Amino acid sequence: MARIGKYVIDSLTRSMYEDSRCIYREYIQNAADQIDLAREQHLEENDYYEVHVRIFRNQRRIEIEDTATGVSAGNRDTLKDVATSQKRRGQHKGFRGIGRLGGLGYCSTLTFETSYKGEEVKTLMHWDAAKMNRIVDDELDESEAGNVIDDCTSFEEQPEVADKHYFKVIMENVTDDRLLDVNNIRDYLSMVSPVDYPTQFGVFASQIKRYVQQNGITLDTYNIYVGDEHSEEQIYKSYTTKIKDARNIKDKDRNGEYDIKGIKIFDKRNSDGTLIYWGWYSISELPGQIPSYNVAYGIRLRCKNIQVGDERTCRNFFLAEGDKRFAQYFFGELHVETNQLMPDARRDYLRECEYRSTFESLVRQDFLVLKDLCNEASGIRGNIKAITENDRKIKDIEKKRETGSFLSETEIQKSNEDYERFKKNKEKAQQQLERKKQETEQNGSPLGFIYGTLPTPEPTLPTASAIPTGTADGDTQYPTVVADGATDPAPDEQQPKLRTDNVLYKKFGVKEKNVINAVYNAIYNAIADEDMREGLIKKIEKELTK
Repeated sequence: MARIGKYVIDSLTRSMYEDSRCIYREYIQNAADQIDLAREQHLEENDYYEVHVRIFRNQRRIEIEDTATGVSAGNRDTLKDVATSQKRRGQHKGFRGIGRLGGLGYCSTLTFETSYKGEEVKTLMHWDAAKMNRIVDDELDESEAGNVIDDCTSFEEQPEVADKHYFKVIMENVTDDRLLDVNNIRDYLSMVSPVDYPTQFGVFASQIKRYVQQNGITLDTYNIYVGDEHSEEQIYKSYTTKIKDARNIKDKDRNGEYDIKGIKIFDKRNSDGTLIYWGWYSISELPGQIPSYNVAYGIRLRCKNIQVGDERTCRNFFLAEGDKRFAQYFFGELHVETNQLMPDARRDYLRECEYRSTFESLVRQDFLVLKDLCNEASGIRGNIKAITENDRKIKDIEKKRETGSFLSETEIQKSNEDYERFKKNKEKAQQQLERKKQETEQNGSPLGFIYGTLPTPEPTLPTASAIPTGTADGDTQYPTVVADGATDPAPDEQQPKLRTDNVLYKKFGVKEKNVINAVYNAIYNAIADEDMREGLIKKIEKELTK
């Protein structure tokens, strides 16, 4: 018979997971399967069962307890078995029988405490993890895996109330500080665990549940509580209707966040109508990647409503490296439904099989839509920005015309050219925005009800274009803005043209003004920075007009 060396224990414990927090997922996954069994047996009249995660940071102790079936005293030896699970693949959430070993890599002692309904005894199985690690690390020790397990485990029994039924995992002297951070673990489990959508996700949660019900999909959820020695709170998925985004912190209307306007549900079926997968993703203005300080970001791959991989796993459904970022413009879920696919041993991804390539090809097609939406939203935002920016520049020129703050004929000439250019740019952006709005409505884009209903900004200019006219001042022409149909203003109502036409300069004659204009013109040509130029002009103006 083949020998199984002791190093397999190391592979299943200390070397199993890149993220130590995965042990929480494994124990909750086992608890969920036992709760399913308890529901089938109607172990409790109300079929209400719970999972409690308690973290005692100061004692460096973790407890994970469920109120499901527990393990009978007669079957206690199964707690030592490795990879001998009787769970059915495709039906249970776990099926390999290795997850319970996960905690051994992160504590000195691992205890399983359990009681079975109807028995007046509870069983405690102790794993001496520190001893196990010493044996595994001893290169001179040639023990087989089974012998190591027997040598490092022990049982005891204690009295218990007959109606009690539970299974508790106890980790003592936890070595990884990350496992003892209650808030971090709460956030992690809210996205990884099979829990319900929060009430604050409102109508979107109802939309998902309605789709699930109408399509006969099973979406198991469990009552999971996370806390410390003082208090616990039930966790839900961390989806919200607002995204925190520090990039918008200066925008008073956004206040450092933006809204989720809706969700889009998608699915794919075989030719016989069998569901392969389904999912949903958030719809917003898509201003950029959702910052990672939001608990919910990225589209998550899930199987049996438990996360597979992490928040970056679905990025790989974009083939081009530069496109992977688009997965993080959204949050959402991709649920695997076909029994032809199942998670790998570490639950990092799906196990290699022939059908996996078909699945990936189908998902990539759906994810191309995400890329298109991001590009579509970017184009629309670009048009809106162009309209706003050009409108601002137009108003700046109009203000200058009203206040007569031009420094030279050259500036007047340039402002007239800029005025026409900004006006054309704004009109072009308005036309493009209107066209894109119509396209979103016609092609049924999810962005249609966000951008398609935006009013096209009204022109801020007169219906007829402003017409520069001239009045003579010696040999110099100064343009005046007059709308079509308007009467010529009286001389005393005419707006100043150059800065020297302001009342501040009334004490100067024409020749003196020409000299001042020449100085201002030189400054205009020499200093490109408008703020710096204006600061210098104001100092000169103050001295000249005091």
